[in-house]
Amino acid sequence: MNRMSTKTSTVPERTAIFALMLTLVCAAIFGVATAAAEVFAVAGTDTTSPTPESTPERWVMAEDPSELPELNIAMLRINPSWYDVELMPGDSDEITVTVANPNNETVLVDPVIIKEPYSEYIFDEDWITIMPASAELGPDGGEEEFTIAVAIPDDADLGDYSIRIAFTDDVRPEPYPTPYPSYVNTLNLDVEVWKPPVVRILPSRIRDHVESGKEYDYAVTLENTGDEDIAIDPEMANVARYGWHDTPSAFEDDAITIDAPASVPANGTATVSIHLEVPAGSKGRYNGEVNMGIDDPSMDIWDEGGGTVRLRFEVWEQPTEPFIKAFATETSSPISIEVDSTQGRKWFGTCRIDGGDGGDCKPYFDPTLEGPNGIATLVPTRITYYGSVSLSGGSGCAPPGEMAIDEVYYEGYTGYTEEYTAYGAIGNWELGILPHCVEDFEYTIVTGDADTGSDTRSGMARHLIIK
Repeated sequence: MNRMSTKTSTVPERTAIFALMLTLVCAAIFGVATAAAEVFAVAGTDTTSPTPESTPERWVMAEDPSELPELNIAMLRINPSWYDVELMPGDSDEITVTVANPNNETVLVDPVIIKEPYSEYIFDEDWITIMPASAELGPDGGEEEFTIAVAIPDDADLGDYSIRIAFTDDVRPEPYPTPYPSYVNTLNLDVEVWKPPVVRILPSRIRDHVESGKEYDYAVTLENTGDEDIAIDPEMANVARYGWHDTPSAFEDDAITIDAPASVPANGTATVSIHLEVPAGSKGRYNGEVNMGIDDPSMDIWDEGGGTVRLRFEVWEQPTEPFIKAFATETSSPISIEVDSTQGRKWFGTCRIDGGDGGDCKPYFDPTLEGPNGIATLVPTRITYYGSVSLSGGSGCAPPGEMAIDEVYYEGYTGYTEEYTAYGAIGNWELGILPHCVEDFEYTIVTGDADTGSDTRSGMARHLIIK
């Protein structure tokens, strides 16, 4: 069985050579006056070079270009020159890299692994093998395919790993000494070592319109897909008020209390209860987070450590004055009014538990109609409740692509409609609508012979009024 050879970096051994070459380039280009220049020693050599404190007058341009040393750098074509892959502990991957030589002389390719010096995660050289270990590329288009295999051990730490593979020891010249050579013929290899979270959070965000002085309850379900109990310790997270720096928060974190068990059982679920008591007189918006404190290392890859649930609340007040819409009629035909509100796909009541004074608010309207002959009598003709129900159990309170837990039916949105008729007259009119427990509504005004109880929305102009 053929074995794939592992090549390691010899960067420290080449540092002295690189420093010497840079010194020769700088001396040839700038012409250092040796009698007056302050000097410092280049580590590992007997060569000296001007210090950064040297004055500009001590740098002289070379008059004869023939004095410049010839740099022997072989530029190769690396395809691909960049590769990134996501692997879980225990996984492996292979990539084929083609190295071509466009130069007019033979080039020796001897790949070495260059570790990123300041990386948080250090890539172990034992995780990678390169085959062949070396090759000679003929001139004018000679090429070789290298197979690079990466194998992540079962106990590898989760994180982002970055290395470079230099196929030759050619480096890019720099105008000053640098601690690490800049190799020119390289492949950049990025490996993200990850694992899917063991615990799922449903929902990952809670949004709602709330009223000052009222209380609301929400439930977050944690599902453990693993074979061991997972400890949790939910608490409010200290977060910035993104986007609202110029607006005071509607209330502080102490308005929210959390009740949760100590762990999520293996292959089971646990409920984290979030209670909001909106302080009296509150106005504006609140933006916060609950850190679930889930003891699952993979949470760091997908979320902030411990897993979070984002909270977005907007404190609103029930209007006391109606919305007014003026219109005119040119006939005395009957007037039909329809007012409609759709809820569930917006903020109002999102992921809220039924019950409590925050969950009893039901939508309705107080319409008024005034015309040329004074206050008109609005006769109710129909009240409609409607909605959308999914049998798949998918929940709008669950993260995108996830399913709600232990649900057979899920009501995606609900709607409420009131319809009225009134005797008409030629002249100017004002329709007043005072909404209750709705976030927005639509209205339709129809003049003419309309069938009582018909859906006047069909084919008619509709106006969305956001309150």
